[in-house]
Amino acid sequence: MIRLTLGEEWFEGQKYQWEETIKPIFNVREYCRALEIGVWEGGSACWILNELCGGDDERNELVCIDHFDLMKTDAGRRRWKTFQENLLSTGLSDRVRTIPEFSTPALFKLMNEMLNQGQMGFNLVYIDGSHRADDTLLDAEMAWRMASDGSILVFDDYEWDQAEERTIYHPKSGINAFLMTHHGEYSMLNKGYQIMIRKEVPRRLGFLSEEDV
Repeated sequence: MIRLTLGEEWFEGQKYQWEETIKPIFNVREYCRALEIGVWEGGSACWILNELCGGDDERNELVCIDHFDLMKTDAGRRRWKTFQENLLSTGLSDRVRTIPEFSTPALFKLMNEMLNQGQMGFNLVYIDGSHRADDTLLDAEMAWRMASDGSILVFDDYEWDQAEERTIYHPKSGINAFLMTHHGEYSMLNKGYQIMIRKEVPRRLGFLSEEDV
């Protein structure tokens, strides 16, 4: 059994939902190319590696985005070190690409790579970065464009209790705005503390559809 070093085990309370809802979907898929926005110390990243990206297919990959305080604070550097150690403990760290930046420039970088290098889309996206509604909406919109038809998107903290739901400091209104905007383009898999949806339209980068890139 892999032992992780975790100061806060944020993912543990939701892991059952991933095991019940998401794992069966990927059990019948050939590979997992995942994007995680906000990795903290890597608890969920390690689960994704072990449970979804552990097969032999060379397309298995996990792209992680987290600013780690841009390595400018002791806390950020400690979290980076813990994250790297946890990834190494899986034996699958070679399948991980980490972009230690704020999500907006990191997502633009990935989008440009898809446009210019013809990279395939993600079939799993986990959005767990900033709790601000506007940040959450922007992360979701950018990630949505890079997600392939049939991909699974997961939003964390929909029922977070550390801020008023109707303020910009809570992700719920950002998530709701995204869901309303894309009504009819997804199916709902779970609605609780985490929102899980399945995308039902092709990947579209700007005016280019999945068939064009």
